[in-house]
Amino acid sequence: MRSFAICAGILTLCMPVVPVALWAQGAVPIQFETLTTPGEFTIYFTDLQYSADQVWFVSGSCESADEVAVISVQDYAYSADLTVFLARYAFEADQVVCVANPGQAPQAFWDAYPQK
Repeated sequence: MRSFAICAGILTLCMPVVPVALWAQGAVPIQFETLTTPGEFTIYFTDLQYSADQVWFVSGSCESADEVAVISVQDYAYSADLTVFLARYAFEADQVVCVANPGQAPQAFWDAYPQK
């Protein structure tokens, strides 16, 4: 991990900054289920914010996260433990999450993922 410095001011005060993983910054790491890791709970992604149980903001990937919540994505809301709307901005969200295995994300996730 490389460190760098942020410098500002007339006297050039510098503060060393070490990049911190997203999951260490408060984002909850989630992982989409695979054949070897079944989901701990099920979610349904909705495109209607008012019908969602929770609003999530995806801050990025966190492939180095140690402990993750494994989720199974359902095709129908009635069969899911939680209905989730993906927000465009973090201030709109109830929960900030990062994805530990974005390459395994199902199409339902990408369909719900907001385009900026």
